[in-house]
Amino acid sequence: MVSYFFVDEIGHPDRNGPFLVPVSKMVPITKGVARAAIEQLLAGPTPANRDGVPSITSLIPDGVRLLGLDVSEGIATVDLSGNFEADDDAAVAAQRIAQVVYTLARFPSVQEVLFRQDGSDIAVPIGDGQLVSRPVNIGDYLEFAAALHVEEPAYAGRGGNPLHVSGFGAVFEASFSYALTDDDGLIISEGIAMTNNGMGWGGLDFTIDYTVDREQLGALIVWAHSAENGSQIDVREYPVVLVP
Repeated sequence: MVSYFFVDEIGHPDRNGPFLVPVSKMVPITKGVARAAIEQLLAGPTPANRDGVPSITSLIPDGVRLLGLDVSEGIATVDLSGNFEADDDAAVAAQRIAQVVYTLARFPSVQEVLFRQDGSDIAVPIGDGQLVSRPVNIGDYLEFAAALHVEEPAYAGRGGNPLHVSGFGAVFEASFSYALTDDDGLIISEGIAMTNNGMGWGGLDFTIDYTVDREQLGALIVWAHSAENGSQIDVREYPVVLVP
């Protein structure tokens, strides 16, 4: 099960975090996976997540309850208790909304999300601060995604062998670098990959071959290169469980 939380990491001088990451959680098997994902989101990060380095945090207030969730024709209508819309500025409120949108949009049946609070439709802020009454989607909240945003594998989740990496990004000339490290921090694979759009946000999808002799917690590190001087920017490290 995956829910989206924030990791406080630096991007580059013009675009800093915190950024959203899909965090893997272990839950009992259920048919209501979308509902379970939102309930895990509302429960917040685990103590280990909060105490980790970097720390994983949530902008959703404690005690928010899921009152209803319905998915129809690509739109998920989510009804949350009144304390969801706390007295925060628009930027914080938008981050909170983004957590819900990313969590639900991970399911193929969901393209947009409509918000209700205590049974009534509400307007919500999008990433640029505008208040809208329509269903919203991931494209409305790209401000909270890293320049190289990895969807699979989930943050600290179990990867396959070979490791399939997917997500999206916005990097100069669509090119970026990656390295896969083992639990000793040693590089076991590295290379260059591309998004499918050199002029803005585009999808990324590639596979990494690697060899380890036992299951272990490694890391996928991705970074872009500055258009000004070629230096490394937008460096992101995603923990991943590697398997033989």
